[in-house]
Amino acid sequence: MSRPWVKFGVGVCVCTVLAVAVLWNQPTAAGPKPDLKPTAHWVFDAQSVSGKTVADRAGKLPGTILGTPKLVSNSPPAHLHLTGPSDGVMVQEVVTPDAAFLPKDALSVVAWVRVDDPSEWSGILGCFQDNGTSEYGWVVGANKKRFFFGLTTKAADGNGKMTYLESKTEYQRGKWYHVAAVYDGKQMQLFVNGQLDSTCNDRFGQILYAKSAPFVIGRYKDDNEDFPLCGALKEVMLCPHAVSAEQIAAHFEADKVLTELPSVIQEGPRFVVEPYLQYVTRTGITVMWETEEPGTAVVEYGPTFPPKLLAKVEKPSAMGEVELTNLEPNTKYYYRVVCTDALGRKLEGKPLTFMTAPGPNDAYSFTVIGDTQRNPAITAKVSKLMWERRPNFVIHVGDVVDDGAAKWQWTGDLFKPCSELFSRVAVFPCIGNHEKNDPQYYKYFSLPKPEYYYKFTYGNADFFVLDTNTRRNLTAAGEQYKWLEKELAASTAKWKICYHHHPAYSSDSDDYGNTWRGPTTEGDVRVRHFVTLYEKYNVDVVFNGHIHLYERTWPIRGGKVDQKSGVTYVTSGGGGGRLEDFSPTPTFFKEQGRVDYHYCYVTVHQGTFNLKAFDHNNHLFDQFTLKKE
Repeated sequence: MSRPWVKFGVGVCVCTVLAVAVLWNQPTAAGPKPDLKPTAHWVFDAQSVSGKTVADRAGKLPGTILGTPKLVSNSPPAHLHLTGPSDGVMVQEVVTPDAAFLPKDALSVVAWVRVDDPSEWSGILGCFQDNGTSEYGWVVGANKKRFFFGLTTKAADGNGKMTYLESKTEYQRGKWYHVAAVYDGKQMQLFVNGQLDSTCNDRFGQILYAKSAPFVIGRYKDDNEDFPLCGALKEVMLCPHAVSAEQIAAHFEADKVLTELPSVIQEGPRFVVEPYLQYVTRTGITVMWETEEPGTAVVEYGPTFPPKLLAKVEKPSAMGEVELTNLEPNTKYYYRVVCTDALGRKLEGKPLTFMTAPGPNDAYSFTVIGDTQRNPAITAKVSKLMWERRPNFVIHVGDVVDDGAAKWQWTGDLFKPCSELFSRVAVFPCIGNHEKNDPQYYKYFSLPKPEYYYKFTYGNADFFVLDTNTRRNLTAAGEQYKWLEKELAASTAKWKICYHHHPAYSSDSDDYGNTWRGPTTEGDVRVRHFVTLYEKYNVDVVFNGHIHLYERTWPIRGGKVDQKSGVTYVTSGGGGGRLEDFSPTPTFFKEQGRVDYHYCYVTVHQGTFNLKAFDHNNHLFDQFTLKKE
């Protein structure tokens, strides 16, 4: 147990944080009685945290700190402040059902936690798998408004269904809460601040564990999901028995003063999505953002700092969009978004920068990413690496989220981990199948009409963006085919680049036929209709995603390798979606391939086009160069 803190009696007023700090270290006898007898007890203070290691005060389960959370020990209470998409504590990456420390017949998880930035899923402590019908183990965490306790048992339905018990109490952002989840073999219970808050009788019998699962603090993590807690943890405790209501109340009372501390979140308007950039040209760019509540806004911008030009949004709205025009080409600009809510409270965004597009004789660069889906930890890591390259813009080849209808995936899985990159570099996406053609795709991206296909020019290249989802007619009679032929025929650009979500050519193992047992079409036959146009109008490179790996083809023309005049196809689907695999036998067109999370970095200067592919550890694993007179 951590040493007891001050317990304030009835009638004592905690007036300021300073007053709390003065009294905080005085000893008290108000510790929990009897002791909770945990199997594991992690306390986040200078005594327990050393470098990247968090000691287990109760046993032999030290944790390894993930990401870059901050240990705060100079103000009460000592805690681990989790802010980054990779932050957390890994206790064991792989836990099997026979692990001695796993509770079998009953369990209790007791924690002091603070949620600063709510998300749909975040974890306090868990050892579970929740993958469709494969549901095992347990997890305690928080969603957008409440705390939850998920549990699977061998009994009840017999198929390992996860039951989620949600607290009735809605937490306040930035405030400390004492949360306890208890299972006694017959009933699930959630306690909030020492009081029984909610119960569930759907689970009984022994806890059912997966063959393999991670055991992690501060993250909601299993094989295919990994969502961080954005907030703070003071301590987390695991007990192999059901802790009584009296014991939980005593444990809460020992540190009850925490709940009296003011919220660390300032009142007033707040960004749901930080300012980001869309559709940059030589003389214009679009700035977008989203706030919790409708408000007016001003975008300050200009070539000098502080910026002196103003673009106003006078109609209150939660979704902000401002097109800045009459800008100078190839010029650095500063900008800042300042929002005002209905009560007159201001939200001042941080000063940011962007650069307008260069001319046809200038050098430029861009990055390519695809299939970010629902993996904010990997997406954040790859996004950071792309930002380090300082590209002029970003291409996203689709499946930007896993479910286009889930708003929290847009805000939490895409824009949050990409906020630094997208706030300074415009992103040009294409729509994937996971977007489901949902209105939110068109809400969050501002692109030329009709948006699901469009063209843009950057430097000496024309880019043609297509929608290859099944709802579209991709044949010669289709709208996009006719548009693409007209635009390609009219293009005089040095470089012609097309991109869409689905691959015309792919060595994937099972998306286009099970290659281990039968035939394959080696790509999407619907998309092959466009190949005729790519070859007719001498398109240089075609990018796609959908397959979660990297593949580069030989230059192809007429269904065979043609190094003199063929089209090169690049699959870049390594932004976060679960990785896939290649066919067991090579295809005629495969030149390079890799199964890994990754991104591409492209540089262009006049007649030189160079692509480099980097994995999520920033190791170069492929490159090629095209030359033109």
